[in-house]
Amino acid sequence: MHTPYDRPVIPIAFFLIIGILLGVLLPGYSYTILFFFFVSVICLPVHLKRKQNVFLPPLIAIITAGYLSMVPWMSPENGPDHLVNFLNTGYWRIQGVVKEQPVVLHGRARTIIKVNTLFRDGISQTVRGRIRLTVMGDVELTPGDRLTFSAKLRPFRNFKNPGSFDYRRHMAFKGIHGSAWVRAENLRYGRRSKTSLLTQLTGRAHRKLARLIDGTGTPSRTEERAVLKALVYGDRAGIDDNLRQRFNRAGAGHLLAISGLHVGIVATVAFAFFHRLFSFFPFLLWRGWGRLWTAAASLLPVLAYGILAGMSPSTQRAEIMVGLFLVAIILGRFQDIFNTLALAALVILLLFPPALFTISFQLSFAAVLAIVYGLEKVKSTSENDVSRYRRAFRRIKNFILVSAFAIAGTIPLALFYFNQTSVVGLVANLFLIPLVGFVAVPLGLLSALLSIFFEPAATLGFSMSLNFLHLALAVIDFFAGWTFASIKTVTPSILEIFLYYTLGWALLNLRSRSFASWVLAVTLIVAVGDGLYWSYLRFWHRDLAVTAIDVGQGGSTLLELPGGNVILYDGGGFSDNRFFDMGKQVVAPLLWQKKIATVDILILSHPDADHLNGLIYIAENFGVRELWTNGDINTTKGYKALMAVCKKGKVVVRRIDSGFGQRPMGPVMFTVFNPPEGFFSTSGKIRQEYRNEGSLVIKVALGKTAFLLTGDIEAGAESQLVRESGENLASTVLFAPHHGSKTSNSPAFIKVVDPNIVVISAGDGNRFGFPHAEVVDRYVRAGSRILCTATHGAIVMRSNGDTVYVQLKKRSLN
Repeated sequence: MHTPYDRPVIPIAFFLIIGILLGVLLPGYSYTILFFFFVSVICLPVHLKRKQNVFLPPLIAIITAGYLSMVPWMSPENGPDHLVNFLNTGYWRIQGVVKEQPVVLHGRARTIIKVNTLFRDGISQTVRGRIRLTVMGDVELTPGDRLTFSAKLRPFRNFKNPGSFDYRRHMAFKGIHGSAWVRAENLRYGRRSKTSLLTQLTGRAHRKLARLIDGTGTPSRTEERAVLKALVYGDRAGIDDNLRQRFNRAGAGHLLAISGLHVGIVATVAFAFFHRLFSFFPFLLWRGWGRLWTAAASLLPVLAYGILAGMSPSTQRAEIMVGLFLVAIILGRFQDIFNTLALAALVILLLFPPALFTISFQLSFAAVLAIVYGLEKVKSTSENDVSRYRRAFRRIKNFILVSAFAIAGTIPLALFYFNQTSVVGLVANLFLIPLVGFVAVPLGLLSALLSIFFEPAATLGFSMSLNFLHLALAVIDFFAGWTFASIKTVTPSILEIFLYYTLGWALLNLRSRSFASWVLAVTLIVAVGDGLYWSYLRFWHRDLAVTAIDVGQGGSTLLELPGGNVILYDGGGFSDNRFFDMGKQVVAPLLWQKKIATVDILILSHPDADHLNGLIYIAENFGVRELWTNGDINTTKGYKALMAVCKKGKVVVRRIDSGFGQRPMGPVMFTVFNPPEGFFSTSGKIRQEYRNEGSLVIKVALGKTAFLLTGDIEAGAESQLVRESGENLASTVLFAPHHGSKTSNSPAFIKVVDPNIVVISAGDGNRFGFPHAEVVDRYVRAGSRILCTATHGAIVMRSNGDTVYVQLKKRSLN
């Protein structure tokens, strides 16, 4: 039985993590925490002198140190010259230096700029800070380029939905506080900034390797070359969404990003090579230095690989982890791998505390910890068997167990962040890890080394590596092609992740720990309770839940009906899903967070991109049964994509208009008021305002309460609705037409609907100025409570048939 004193680094790392978590969850108490830190530090020598228990003072010191390490990140004191003070202040002439190699995708290049100076109206302002720059058009940029351009500095935007990803904080942790975009022809180049010799050499190496790899193999092996570049020097620009998705479906997505696996494989291959090499030196063997020299020599290729890969944050963490394991061997401290693993985590967190919240950190340590702990618990009593066949069998078994434990250890994290898991990953990785990790990668790196001395030999090596990658891609396609290769799942809660790991610990310790069976029983009981809780929220609730989703400048409304049926009215969206897919990145995560895996009906109010494009991903991945449309056959790429997905998924497409009348769904009644019958029966080109007038207007009623969904109808459609439907439009909640535009929301329409609550779906700082001030004033005079997604994000409303209850985090507009 190990005690904290046997493994001293483990409790230190654990309590430091606790402190870092508290620093993020409970910011703003830095002075109080600083007081406790000094008290604990002062008390420590006093306790030691009196030979008293010294557990509590160092514990408090470590936790408070972890908290304080996050203060510069959570409450930064940027100063008046930081660029955060110039965000959303209009156009500036910006001068800065390119800091990272751009990523080029679909005619756009993205890079990081260190801003030095801002110019406007003859005034020059020296600033500091970094932004993400998007360049529209063909451009060639390299680190060190000095650029001047005119643009607006904008803050990163978060979509304020339950459980949404905090992108602004994510970028701030990377030291990037704003964004800008510019057309390529408007860039002006200045004298190049000086870069370090190492950066220059790395850049030259990348360009040379790209030239050699691009010139190797047949023209058809584009994907193989893209994968080889990603594996050898970390260039993933050629990895498109299709290729990435195939790797993910096969459970091999981890192979595309240089991480602990790749660095570990390089260390393993290097260790085996040097171990064999130094076995020919008797003086090393006589002194017992063989293992020490082998570990020391292995550090060189590990470090070289990290430098060649550009030392990205994930690569740096992998380098530290593997490097410390090798150093532990050199120092003769490798016997306790758990202590070494904790030391690696401690070093990484001391250097960069926000690393704790990065996906790569969590996945890497979860995988390694699961492998090490799992192998220790299932260790066979015949490990010392000298039989050749038994040794071979044991190696195969251990290889399978390593893959199994790595997958088992990372499944909950993969589900939490990606909502997808591969069913075939274990089997696929049995072929792919040896093929890619132990053949293609070492061969590619050897070829990179040979390129320094003899390019023809390097070209031959790259050609061989491409052949192995061609075989690997065939394996990928074989497994990814299975219908059941991967499954999309709902997002597990923190409690469920904890229960999963507790269950795994209990199962591994059933034979060795007497209380493990009790832990297993309690875990299962809590898991059943958790399942019943979510079943009630998802299927057994008797109220109507309506959520106005924050999709920026657009509209999307989620309806959760009594009994569990789910309807999504519009999906938001931007003009081009290639750059940002609203359905995939905003709407779907909200649904998964609410444990919604299927959507029964999609309703498209009208086929504008800011209402349509987010529905495409939902239609493809949520088992949709029906799509209701207003009959407007749009010719946009988004509309065609939605129809193609519906056809492939056998989704029934229904044309809905006022002739549809009423349709009950359990206790909820749906009534369609607009468009009028035959509205889109005319042929020819349709004007945009006419398309807006044809938006589906649907009233959703439960008992005495009702929600009126209006799309983008204009004043003309409102007048017709008032004339034809009159008091039937009366609703408790009105979703303001056309995002609160002054071309809609007419006084007569407001008077007839007479809403208690008005919901406006609009983007923060949108270029249209929605909601218009006169519209807000109309609703204020009508006595309505105004709620806007631009102000406080998602608006959650629940009706029991008598009253509508609203859940808000921020105040309403009035």
